[in-house]
Amino acid sequence: MTPPPSYRRVLFILGVTTFVAMTGVGIIVPFLPLYARDLGANGVMLGLIFSSFSLSRALVVPWLGGLSDRWGRKPFIIAGMAGYGVTSLLFMWAGSSEALVFTRLLQGVFAAMVLPIAMALVADITPPGMEGRTFGGFNMYFLMGFGVGPVIGGAVYDYAGLNANFLLMCGLSLAAALTVLLFVTEPGAEQRSGGKRGIKEMVHLAGDRAFLAILIARVGAAAGMSCFIAFLPLVASGHGVDTLGVGLCLTANVLVSTAMQRPAGRLADRLPRLPLAVGGLALSGVMKILIPWGDDLTSLMLLSMGEGVFAGLALPALTAMAVSRGKALGSGMGLTTGAFTMALSVGVFFGPVSGGWAVDLGGISGAALWLGGGAALAGALLLWLLYPLSQVKPQGVEAEDLVPVDRLP
Repeated sequence: MTPPPSYRRVLFILGVTTFVAMTGVGIIVPFLPLYARDLGANGVMLGLIFSSFSLSRALVVPWLGGLSDRWGRKPFIIAGMAGYGVTSLLFMWAGSSEALVFTRLLQGVFAAMVLPIAMALVADITPPGMEGRTFGGFNMYFLMGFGVGPVIGGAVYDYAGLNANFLLMCGLSLAAALTVLLFVTEPGAEQRSGGKRGIKEMVHLAGDRAFLAILIARVGAAAGMSCFIAFLPLVASGHGVDTLGVGLCLTANVLVSTAMQRPAGRLADRLPRLPLAVGGLALSGVMKILIPWGDDLTSLMLLSMGEGVFAGLALPALTAMAVSRGKALGSGMGLTTGAFTMALSVGVFFGPVSGGWAVDLGGISGAALWLGGGAALAGALLLWLLYPLSQVKPQGVEAEDLVPVDRLP
């Protein structure tokens, strides 16, 4: 048998890889609207440029996750990071908004090889009962990358121009691919959480009542998150808050949510995960609904931080529930995390579109955040109603059954 890889070492390298990937995403996303406008994109085309990434990722991620159960995780992560980097260069030569849509579609496919399959590899090496704290730590890298990307991108844009951001995104992605190639050792086929795969297993997984409830909650959380990110600037500007203030609110939200990951992950391993996920998701929805009533920078900042606290509380518990349920059903971890990521993509795809429709219909900028908050509340309610109580353990795991951290390889 292949010796098991070091838990801490692999988790750290995968976390750094995810951080680099999300930093690369964040570097260019704030400037895509300006770039697309210069190429003549209208509102519909601008929406397609953003949503095409999530659309292609949602379509391919369950299939790629299932293939990683069969062939291993590492080749997909390397190919995904390398492909993401190379396609970043296509932005520099895009001569039309249609070319931008095509490039974003390609990037969505390569992105589908990174985050969900890295999550599957993390699940492969996670000791039973430690899903909450492990994915809480892993989520920190994900959120930090998303948070610092716009800051780095803004600085590079000011000093070197937009093309420098594309080159930087390419370089970071290729460096991450090389790091995984050289330093990550994944479990052998006999130790990998391969499980069942294929179309039949996809249907079985989505048809499981508990897993379906988790997916619905993930869609609601993602729709609410994307409405918050997309429409907070519109709401804030209506209260006289400048772009710097908007950036501070978004950064504070990400930093607070990031800081919540480790303590929330530990709670998810010691307390019932269902109430943590439901309560955190519901309260984050309430915060989103209240944000349009914030009338200055201070109140918007406090509400944004409150949203970050509760969203950060829910995420490790919900992720741990998905991984644990997939293992209990005997599904491959690539398929399981692929389905979980597909739910994220669906929410991110429909959230801003629905939010924009709500704004156009009511003529109120805050309507998008009300809709996003409602989506989060609906996800929390359906998770509570649909998740079988027989699957709720008295606590995440008995304390004496936890693997002591100092005994991990």
